[in-house]
Amino acid sequence: MLREAILQALDGGRTAHQLVERIQRRWWTHGYARALAEGQLASPVGTAVALVRPSTDCPDPMCEDGVTLHLGDGCPKCDQRRTDRRRGQVPGPREKGPAPQWWECEGQGCTAAGKGHRPADGLCWQCQERVEEAAAQTAVQRVSTTLAAEAEAAEEAARLRQTIRWARMLDEAYTEHTERGRTAQERAKAQQQAEADAEQVRILREQLLREHPELAAYAQEQT
Repeated sequence: MLREAILQALDGGRTAHQLVERIQRRWWTHGYARALAEGQLASPVGTAVALVRPSTDCPDPMCEDGVTLHLGDGCPKCDQRRTDRRRGQVPGPREKGPAPQWWECEGQGCTAAGKGHRPADGLCWQCQERVEEAAAQTAVQRVSTTLAAEAEAAEEAARLRQTIRWARMLDEAYTEHTERGRTAQERAKAQQQAEADAEQVRILREQLLREHPELAAYAQEQT
């Protein structure tokens, strides 16, 4: 019921901000605040609908409780109607439509009934609020699940980056170790080659001296 009244008010060309201003103005000027303070507010739902629903007395859709909305001046049609009333020219009664019919709420386990326009979903305002609340909770849970999944994905990405960094560091360390080992091997190999060359020179000298003893004096001078 209240939801339908809000939708009807918005369909009438009012923005949400204008609807809030309507509610605040009527709350004080129509005496609802005083009735609440005196404990005489009998129907909260009826009061809420009255605060929201469009004006029904003036045929001008831009009239907002006697003020032309887009001009901010008094509504001329309302002024004329008040003048006609003072002159005794009361407007004729409005055409009566079909009598409002009672309908039963289709909510599970709900026994509430309504009168007048039947909501499209067949639910009373209490069931509609429960459905909207459940939908809101579902949306919150969905958002929470999404955020948790995103946080988990971010943590997994951080772990993967850390693993890649460690793998890269180990690979660089292994490469450096291999280079150092290769250098040591090369030094050892060079040392072995030098020792082998020196041994070969010694053998050739001894052979030369055996074959040419006359060169012994010359060899001693060279050493």
